[in-house]
Amino acid sequence: MSEADRNAPRPKYKRSARNYLLDKHFQLKYTGFLVGIAVTLSVVLGALLWRASSEVLTQSHDTAEQNKKTVEQGKETIAQSQKTVERGQENIKLSDELNKLVSTTIEGCYPGEEGLLESFKKSTKEKDDKLKDEQKKLESDKLSNEEHNRALEAQAQKVEADVSRLENNLQKVRIGFMVLLLALVGAIGVAGIVFTHKIAGPIFKMKRLFRQVGEGKLVLREKLRKGDELQHFFEAFEGMVDHLREKQQREIDDLDGAIKALEREGLGESAAVERLKTLRGEMEDHLTA
Repeated sequence: MSEADRNAPRPKYKRSARNYLLDKHFQLKYTGFLVGIAVTLSVVLGALLWRASSEVLTQSHDTAEQNKKTVEQGKETIAQSQKTVERGQENIKLSDELNKLVSTTIEGCYPGEEGLLESFKKSTKEKDDKLKDEQKKLESDKLSNEEHNRALEAQAQKVEADVSRLENNLQKVRIGFMVLLLALVGAIGVAGIVFTHKIAGPIFKMKRLFRQVGEGKLVLREKLRKGDELQHFFEAFEGMVDHLREKQQREIDDLDGAIKALEREGLGESAAVERLKTLRGEMEDHLTA
């Protein structure tokens, strides 16, 4: 094989999906190794993501539950305030009735004691005003508590909505991450098949060429494809075959000289010469076959 042939560009070979698994044991072994590493890393990363998202959801649910408890406590406070207001109203009503009864009694029993009646009315008025002021304060506190509780309820509803939205988003993130990891594992598997094919392909081809050389055929009709690995090894193999061809060509030349010498001596028709010619033809065929 000449230097020009050896340096000629490798033919561009169009691969098909069917011939990517030339050496299944070798390719699947190392592809499985790569996929195993990818799966292990994916499981670890998935577990970390799942744990982190679960902790976030737990904290969010705890916050929502705490807000619910706060709202319930606010409702209980409002209920107590309502009862206090109602008791105050009853006290005011009883006080009014008692004052009327006492005033009627004073007027009936002490008709001439205007000062006593006025003093009693003044005293009861001060007490009534004080009760009414306290009642107004209780009612104001009740309204304030109701307003505060409405704000707490709105906040609790917002927190629940946020928790629900967060849960949905985290679920989407989990699913998306799992799909991404599965796609990554699949891509690594495909890449492993492709990369190992670039080694298995040359090995498969060179095994066939080695068998041909072992049979004495010293013609390389195949070359590695562009992008295949082991290019330097194949070049060394080509050089070895070239040396064998040159050696065999020298042996053929020696045989030609020996045959001509025997023919000059008149032994051209002898059996020995015929065997030499047959051997020479076989050696020539190995250089051209």
